[in-house]
Amino acid sequence: MELRFFAVAVLSVLIQIGENVERCPFEKRCRCFNFSNNIHADCSNLGLKLSPDFWANVTRIDLSHNNLTQLPDRKKIPDNLTHLDLSHNSISAFRNFSFKGLFKLTVLKLNSNKFRLTNKLSINVFADLINIKTLDLSENTELTFRILPFLAYGLQFSTISTLSLNKIHCTFGLGTEIKKDDIRYLNNTNLTEIHLSSNRIELLENGTSDYFPKTVKRISIAENRLTFGLYVLHLGALKDLEWINASLQYLSHSPIDIIISNKICRDERRKEYLINTQDYSYGRVHKTNETAKLLVRYKNKTGGNFTRSSQRNELLNSKNEVQPLPPNIKTVFYNKSALRFEIPRLKSNENKLEELYIQDNILYSWTGPVLGMERLRVLNMSNNFCSSVSKSFFKHLGNLSELYLSDNLLGFSLSPDTEGEIFASLKNLTHLELRANRITHLPNQIFKGLRSIKDLVLADNTLSTIDFSISTLKNLQFLDVSGNQIEFLSETNMKDVDQQADKVSFTLNLLRNPISCNCKTLSFLQWMIKRHDTKKISFKSFEKYSCATSSQGKPIMFSKIKDYMQKLEKECNSYTYLIIILSFIILLFFVILLCGLLYRYRWKLRYFYFMTKSRYHGYKAVRSESQSDFKYDAFVSYADDDFPFVQKMMLELEENNGIRLCIHHRDFVPGYDICENIITAVNKSKKTIAILSPNFIKSSWCMYELHIAKMEDIYSRENEGVLLLVFYDAVPVDKIPLSIMDLINQRSYIEFPNDEHADSIFWRRLCNSINDEFLS
Repeated sequence: MELRFFAVAVLSVLIQIGENVERCPFEKRCRCFNFSNNIHADCSNLGLKLSPDFWANVTRIDLSHNNLTQLPDRKKIPDNLTHLDLSHNSISAFRNFSFKGLFKLTVLKLNSNKFRLTNKLSINVFADLINIKTLDLSENTELTFRILPFLAYGLQFSTISTLSLNKIHCTFGLGTEIKKDDIRYLNNTNLTEIHLSSNRIELLENGTSDYFPKTVKRISIAENRLTFGLYVLHLGALKDLEWINASLQYLSHSPIDIIISNKICRDERRKEYLINTQDYSYGRVHKTNETAKLLVRYKNKTGGNFTRSSQRNELLNSKNEVQPLPPNIKTVFYNKSALRFEIPRLKSNENKLEELYIQDNILYSWTGPVLGMERLRVLNMSNNFCSSVSKSFFKHLGNLSELYLSDNLLGFSLSPDTEGEIFASLKNLTHLELRANRITHLPNQIFKGLRSIKDLVLADNTLSTIDFSISTLKNLQFLDVSGNQIEFLSETNMKDVDQQADKVSFTLNLLRNPISCNCKTLSFLQWMIKRHDTKKISFKSFEKYSCATSSQGKPIMFSKIKDYMQKLEKECNSYTYLIIILSFIILLFFVILLCGLLYRYRWKLRYFYFMTKSRYHGYKAVRSESQSDFKYDAFVSYADDDFPFVQKMMLELEENNGIRLCIHHRDFVPGYDICENIITAVNKSKKTIAILSPNFIKSSWCMYELHIAKMEDIYSRENEGVLLLVFYDAVPVDKIPLSIMDLINQRSYIEFPNDEHADSIFWRRLCNSINDEFLS
């Protein structure tokens, strides 16, 4: 029983819905829907040329994308209609009573038609739309701004909130100026959004902004031909304005559609209004005191004409004037608008500006500073051909969180900034883009002030290494250096990145860099693969990475890098061993060569060492102040076992012939280095007598004295014959060292005869040899 009752109830509801659906329009192809007792009729995309009839219970009608050439007859439209969409048709004219009695209509879409104004159009054509919220007349290129008085007058007491008049002027027509009289009655509305894009607007008549509704929050006036005018100074009067889009000024459009349709724009020069303005009175809205003051000030300064570039630059470069901004403005778009000047010192009134987009202009030099925009969070100044930015430009923009500076020439200004002054004030910045700025080098401390930075984009520059410090960027999570000239990361870079990855989830983008695959970069490649496999570091699109081999072959894709790495590691290990062996051999060769040279020139080196030392810490007992005077006539070099012969020599030469001898047993000063005593004795003696004997040959000190005397003869006496050789006792030839044999072969020598009669001759010859300048 209960099941039967439920089935009957469901059937009743379906019958009721079916009755509502059937009663939607007379056109059977239309689709109708019932939402909370509101019937929606969807008759779009049916190729209709005439509007069908609709029942009175229909509240929404969609007739878009058909072939309608005229507005539906008012009799076919229900009085309770709330939404009417007639967009994308071919309707060309308004009817004076088309919207009569549609008091409940809230949304009216008439965009993308062919509307034109006619002389018979009533000023009250929109007057009954008292509950309208959204009205869209965009994409009616022959409508022109002559429709504004009809809209302003008809909608002045309505609830209109959004008015869209985009592209109601011919794309290739003459420039447009919006007159005060066009929008005078809009001041009585509560509009919050006005869209006037793509209308070839060049100027707004002075004071026009005073007639904009004070409630307006969003204005789109993009894709026009705006020039600098006095209206810029009036923007401060729009107290509630939060969002303005004035981008794409002087944008070039394609003429293809005009050529294909063979339709040339009619002359759109300003004409007399089709409406006799004397038939109704305009309400006057007086300028605010603030605006009036600005008008007087700048009219006196420029004669009221702001179109000349010299006056425009004078105003922009003024250092004393406050640049007016709406006090509640939050977002401004002025990108791609052919702005071309240097940004001087600027100061604005107090405002709430948070986002400023002025990219794609020609703001070639940023001098600043910019004052009065302390709340700015997002700033986009990309693609402005800027090559110079001062160190104080961002000084008062410390609240910035996103900064876009790509596609400029800032490498010239950033490279010399070794102290990081340009970005020093941006403590809250989290996102910085410096893509394509011809940056070849960045100082180590360039980003030291960016304590909050998370995303740093340096792609498409010419960096070969990462010179700036990563360790100071404590919160860095994403580093993009793609499209540079980086072949590998240094050990310091890899260490810094690892430390950063230990603290945060870190992503590194090295795509489109000429990464090398060779033994030099092996540790870097191993580091990349290991970090990717362990997911410690995220490499964006890792499988698309490639590296070039030294043989200039086909690049190795990282999707297949592991197979190549095994081969590379073997080659590099063999190569490493080879380098070690060759290095050891070369080192050993140089050690042997050095030892040979030291041995070969050991006496010379010793001589020069002790001569240099004796000049500063010399042997005072032997040394005299005059280097040309000799203290001794001869220094006797002998072995201790031959001292009896030396005693006899002392008797014969000193006592009998008055020759001064230097005998080490007697004349060497105790406490001084033996080598120093020997050097000093040889240096301060006119001759050095070597008493050759088997004992002399065996004595290392005697050999040392002999070689020192030889060095003295060569380097200090210029081969004067300092050394005298005396054979006291016969020495076997095979026992005589080669160095002594060279001396024996090169010099004369005296043999001690050890004969009573011949001894006197020996002593006389020895005395003569000592006293003569050269040994004869």
